[in-house]
This record gives sequence, C-alpha cells and structure tokens, in this order.
Amino acid sequence: MVSNQSMSSPPREAAVLSPDRREAALREIVVFIDGHTKAGGILEFAGELSEEHGARLIGVFLQPEPTITTPEMFVRGEGMLHVREVHRARLERKEADNRALFRDIVRRHGLRPESEWRSLPHFSSEVGAHAYYADVVVVAQPRPDGRTDRPLGLAESLILTSGRPIIMFPSVSTVSRIRRILVGWNARRESIRAVADAMPALIKAEAVEVLMIDHERTAGHGQDPGADVARHLARRGVKAETRRLSSTKEKKEVGHLLLSQAATFGADLLVMGAYGHSQLREWMFGSITRTVLREAGLPVLMSR
Repeated sequence: MVSNQSMSSPPREAAVLSPDRREAALREIVVFIDGHTKAGGILEFAGELSEEHGARLIGVFLQPEPTITTPEMFVRGEGMLHVREVHRARLERKEADNRALFRDIVRRHGLRPESEWRSLPHFSSEVGAHAYYADVVVVAQPRPDGRTDRPLGLAESLILTSGRPIIMFPSVSTVSRIRRILVGWNARRESIRAVADAMPALIKAEAVEVLMIDHERTAGHGQDPGADVARHLARRGVKAETRRLSSTKEKKEVGHLLLSQAATFGADLLVMGAYGHSQLREWMFGSITRTVLREAGLPVLMSR
C-alpha cells in the first residue's frame, strides 16, 4: 500500500508563521430537527459545537406531515374531527419532547441565552430562510431509500440553495466533539470554499489530514500537490498532514475511498465540496457527492 500513496507535512517555513485565530469564528449555529428521526445525537453534536465556539444555537423543528392510516381515510363527520384532534395532540407531544431535549442541551452546555427554538409547519416554503444567516447548519443525513428519482430532501436542498456550509449528521454517528478532521481536497472551487467554511473547526482540531485522490486529474495543485493548501492552513495555525492516493490502485470509487480513509484516520468530521451539474434546470449531484451523502457514517461538512 505504501507504493501507491504519499504523505507529507506542511513546508517548514509555513509552520512558524503566527496565526490570527480571530479571523474565523462561529457565532450562530442552526440545527434542523425533522420530527422523523431521534434528535438526541444531532442535538448533542450541535450543542457541543456551540459550546466550543461560544455560538448561539437555534433549533428549527420541522413538523412532520401527518400520517393517515387506512381506516382513518374513510372516517367522516365527527369522526374526522376526532382524527384531527388525535393527530394534533400527537404532533404537540412530539414537538414538546424535542423542545425539552433542546432546552436541556442549552442548559447542560451553558449556551448563550439568546439560543432559541423555532417551529415550522411541514408545508412551509420558508425553511431555507432559517439557514441563510447561520455560520453553519446542522441537518440529519438523507434517509437512504435507493431511489434516484425522488424530490430532494432537506439536506440536499440546503446544500444546493442556502449558500451556507452544511454539516450532515448521520443517525448512526456517535460523534459529539470534533477533534480529528479529514479534508477531501481537489483544488476546485467547491473544495476551496469548504476549507474556508470549515476554518473555525480546523483551527481547533487536534489532527488534520488533507487527502488528494487522483490529483493528476485536476489542475491547480501546483508543482507539489498539497503543499499550497498545507501552507495556507499552517499560516492560520492548522498543522495538517497531506496524503495522495490513486482510486485506480486502491480499486475503490472516490466516494468510498474518502469514507474508508476517514475511518482509517479516525476522523470526527469529513470536509469536502459538494459537486454536481445542472440538467434541464434541475441540480443533479455527482456520484462522489451522492455516495458520501447516502453512506457516510460520520458528520460531513459540505459547501458549494
């Protein structure tokens, strides 16, 4: 395996430059709770992130669409009123439980008093507006269903339209604090944006690795691929190692290779650009982004 990968440290002269840690900060974090999945893990992650950066935390509860059983579909008259009351009471209990969990997170982590809870109906057209002014948005991983023709879910829509960095949090993840970060780097605009958006977390991380896969397929790496981005990070106080891999030699698709290397590195966060193309006025994600969106077992920060 050593023969088909290379690893290096940042240039020596870059490491001695004094960082200005004030330039990167998280002041407002928005976490979306969709009402379908358990919120404990994602709220704990958002709470830890808010505490570490001294950020205001905003919880946005998206009321789930009512699920009507087959017998309820045939109810008429007063029976229909009863069904509505049952569904309303069920929704209120679900929101109350999640709101109580949010308040407990705010209390335990000593978060800023301006932290707040918001609730939106399932048919709201203003979901994205709650993300526009956040420094980072935390949202649950799209539920895998094997379909490629379905409408975009919340995570995909926010990645494509909000203009904000999105941290996708898998339901299987047990990560609460970010200490080790893997950066997927290809010197393209989306990757550059992701590194800039992740800078507050990168500065605080204990270990950072910049991974370049098939770097020869992308222009902009310079004579020594990885040296420029390592120097850029070092000047901001981030000590990053760089690694180069070939998907052909590793016999893995790039998305799967990113995820396997994140596991090998013990990463708490994967940072990468979100790639895709426009077809018939609809955004379509590229295969690498789709793979990571669906299969990641760790939090992933994506930017466009």
